[in-house]
Amino acid sequence: MADFSRPPSEVLGQSLSKGYVGAHIEQGVPVLDRDLNLQHDLISSTVRSIASNCVGDGISVGSKVFEIRSITPEAEQPASESDNDFWILAGKSVSDVCLVGGVEVRNFTKLKYSSQKLPDLTPPDRQQGPVREDVVYLDVSMSTVDGSTDKDLLNCGDIGMQTSVRLRPSWVVRVAEGKTEPPAPAEPGHIHFPLALLRRKSGNPAIESQMITDLRQLILPLTEVQRQLDLMERLLLRPYFDPDSANQIKPVFGALNADVTLHGRNFNVYAEDMVKVFFGPDPVTVLSTHATTIKIHIGKPLQQRPTHVTIQTAGGSVTSDAVFTFEEGGERPKFAAGAIEFTPRSGGKDVEITLYGTNFDATSAVWFGTNTMAEIVRVIPEGLVVKVPDGLLGQVPINVATAGGVATTREPFNAGTAPEFAASGAQFTPDTGRAGDRVYLSGRHFDAPPVSVFFGMLAAEVVSVDDELIVATVPPQAVGAQRIRVITRVGSAVSDDIFTVVSH
Repeated sequence: MADFSRPPSEVLGQSLSKGYVGAHIEQGVPVLDRDLNLQHDLISSTVRSIASNCVGDGISVGSKVFEIRSITPEAEQPASESDNDFWILAGKSVSDVCLVGGVEVRNFTKLKYSSQKLPDLTPPDRQQGPVREDVVYLDVSMSTVDGSTDKDLLNCGDIGMQTSVRLRPSWVVRVAEGKTEPPAPAEPGHIHFPLALLRRKSGNPAIESQMITDLRQLILPLTEVQRQLDLMERLLLRPYFDPDSANQIKPVFGALNADVTLHGRNFNVYAEDMVKVFFGPDPVTVLSTHATTIKIHIGKPLQQRPTHVTIQTAGGSVTSDAVFTFEEGGERPKFAAGAIEFTPRSGGKDVEITLYGTNFDATSAVWFGTNTMAEIVRVIPEGLVVKVPDGLLGQVPINVATAGGVATTREPFNAGTAPEFAASGAQFTPDTGRAGDRVYLSGRHFDAPPVSVFFGMLAAEVVSVDDELIVATVPPQAVGAQRIRVITRVGSAVSDDIFTVVSH
């Protein structure tokens, strides 16, 4: 038997009536069971409310759980008084659940209504008319389990007494005779869910299959809902080129760094960064997207000439009838023949890289990896100076394109490395301190801005950063033992060693 200072359901009801959504325990005061219980109950109530309001009540598609079936086979006649009963079907796996008021209810055993030890069903009589409608419903509540049922709750292995109880969903299938909907719950905490409607004929004691109408609501899995929404979007929002092929691509020829406009409809049904354009197999840069036009930039020579144009959005894809012809000219660019094609060999966003080669000029297009365009800072006699673009990670080649063609580095560029702490025991000094004290973090690959430092969940002030050392200050609110985390543009690292914040 559970021993509470006040019934948890009563405390929860009062708190919900006042709009409370949580409870915080204060220090230096007695800890009451009702405060701790209320913390759990408020969270549980919120989760159930969200599930009930946003998902609803019901079963998954195809589930037999809590389906009501006739006892009497179709061909068996005549019916007897013992047939005044029905089957309650069971689920086959833990995924066969009935969601009622945000509570998952399961049944793994097929059973008869009469086995629940409830009052017997009353056969319809002629005074009730030729047909009587009875609703079958699920009555769900939460039951308390204590040590008399679960011996583990008696804590026999240590303190030898019960310190808490457990909650689990309980259910019973009931019938409201002469009703088409379940009655309102008479007890707090109970929830009713309709299962079936019985249309019982007067003078017939049996419940036959044709008398049973399934009332269980269905809940579509989110994956199925998403699939249907995606199908609708693709049907309604698919992009289209202008039906007149002469208007699809303007102009229909061009050289490197040319801007081209595509005409059609449904080009802007999603964000611009979800729209991709390909000239044959080559992706090109999208400059702007509108309902009927897309403006693109040809930043590197095209492999196919002439080529069709393909537009991809989240609504689908479409390929032009018209073709675009790429024109090129001039001498082919080349990287330096020696060992040094570019310096430095690695770096993060906005680091300036010098490319050494010939036939590079201001009209060149530079990209890292497959399609990440870089800003050209200036042209120098030895080649080009460019900035490392954002979003790169790992080893990638550098490409330079001009009207004469494309040149690619022989060796890859190292686009940043995730930060690492030094070996345990040498990760920072000192290992204790007060709020505001400086701490020196040791490691490598720290210098990939922006750089952030956290003591536990609290952000620290970063005083200085270089590749192997970060100087940071202990956050004002930090207390006790904390691990230190370093975050850079490339990644993050968490210390193995513990820093201890002292109060005085």
